Amino acid sequence: MDILCEIQRKYNDFSDKEKAIADYIMQYADKIKNINITDLAKETGTSGATITRFAKKIDCDNFVDMKIKLGSNKSDTHITEEDGIFSFVYQYYNEVIERTKALIDKDSILKIVREIKKARNIYIYGVGSSGLTGEEMMKRLMRMGFSVHCISDSHMMIINSSIVSEKDLVIGISISGETEEINQSLKISRKNGAKTVSITSFEGSSINKHADIMLIVYNPKFVDKSRFVNSQFSAMYLIDLISIVLLEDNDLSNKMQTTINAIINNQ
Repeated sequence: MDILCEIQRKYNDFSDKEKAIADYIMQYADKIKNINITDLAKETGTSGATITRFAKKIDCDNFVDMKIKLGSNKSDTHITEEDGIFSFVYQYYNEVIERTKALIDKDSILKIVREIKKARNIYIYGVGSSGLTGEEMMKRLMRMGFSVHCISDSHMMIINSSIVSEKDLVIGISISGETEEINQSLKISRKNGAKTVSITSFEGSSINKHADIMLIVYNPKFVDKSRFVNSQFSAMYLIDLISIVLLEDNDLSNKMQTTINAIINNQ
């Protein structure tokens, strides 16, 4: 696992000062090679000692070792004024995909595929933009013949989670992992015997305490949080992977084709 993914993986275990260092590095990793520890401390409002402790927490010997690893890890792609926003968007998505690829656990994807196949009902919880991702996942699975529902209303999540059973699968989507409505509903669902899945960016986040299967994706805010770009892109990439694995099943693939034909014939 590369150093930036390691920082995200341990992010929730950092102190506030260490999170300030992590945020700076994740946003400006390409600048670290030209900065000394004193300047980095000023930029992040921390101290040299805190930076050294941070470096050791992410398995580096010291600040210099961290700089070397970051230098070998970060792309030096330069966006010229001529390329402008077009190159920026391409670079943004490319980096999110590459880092999500490094974080995704293949065994966890195979586990969720098995659970999807055997579930009586599938319920997907998500609010805000995560709710929109849940809607897309619902449509994918519905077209393969699954009984699936996406719930984005917090009250309905609580109601639904109180009546699920061991035959059901509940998937909670929260990139931060700290969406209270999702966490509480996943907790109740698991207590009632349902199999639970979390899709989030942080291994140590609260949502994972209530998940039987944990799926980690890269957090887009670490690429660029100053401009409005799809915050759910990494989660959508994961859903694409799950869908493709499911469609390796001929029966599911045939059902998907049936829905495609139905739409075509209805036009």
